[in-house]
Amino acid sequence: MSGPVNESTLFGEEVAVHRFASPPAAAFVHGLEDAWDCWNQLAGRLAVRLRGYPLDLPWRTGGSYRWRSRGAAAQWVEAGIGLVPDPVSVVVAHSFGANAVLQWLAAGARPKLDALVLLSPFYWPPSQRPDWQAFDGFREDFATVMTMGLRTRLGARAQTMDPDVFNAMARKMLDGMGPQAFIALFDQYSAATGLALQDIEIPTLIVGSPHDLGLAGERAEALKADLPVAELHLDPRLSHFSHVDQPDEVARLILQFLDRAAATSPGHAPTTQPLQRS
Repeated sequence: MSGPVNESTLFGEEVAVHRFASPPAAAFVHGLEDAWDCWNQLAGRLAVRLRGYPLDLPWRTGGSYRWRSRGAAAQWVEAGIGLVPDPVSVVVAHSFGANAVLQWLAAGARPKLDALVLLSPFYWPPSQRPDWQAFDGFREDFATVMTMGLRTRLGARAQTMDPDVFNAMARKMLDGMGPQAFIALFDQYSAATGLALQDIEIPTLIVGSPHDLGLAGERAEALKADLPVAELHLDPRLSHFSHVDQPDEVARLILQFLDRAAATSPGHAPTTQPLQRS
């Protein structure tokens, strides 16, 4: 057993506090215009293996976007992970947050992580030029993804809501975000192909859908080619917000991946087969 986590001397006697072994820490990084508590369901299902620390980052819902002039997304990720009171073993990140984590690692960060999980990241295929046509198309994709997020947050209410009422809510939401939210995401997305991902050595799992706008077509395979250490799991049943919509399935994939990562770490022989792509 390791030494005490804190100790002192009171009235001439030594007093100390020890801690029994506990699950390794996992930092959860939310996406654009989302919130730290979006991880409630998934973190609960992973609690058997991981002690969750969801970060509350400045691209949260209703943020002002002043953060963009004060630091890159990668710097905010580094600062958030640095606030976690225990050594972080696993990082789980979604969408914009996943791209921010990749930016952080590609910039030269070498955290002592056992595993990295990227849910529905965006990746710009090398064959596509960031021209005005791509810009306009991405604006439409942005509105589609954000509207999907609203539907996810509403849950069962969205199924019974009058379509006109829902569409009005979506328009109000997009107007409230303003162009800065779109530009923040476009910057991350269009810069993704230029990241030095080949130097990342952390066992990585990419989870998403082949229909997801950020991974559709050649995007997923381009990301896998540029990040050779990663396993790619695409399932058409998964949504962009799979950590909320399908937490049981995502938790299963993550737990299996952690088993494989542990089994193939130095000093351990592999005991399971690689995850098959859907």
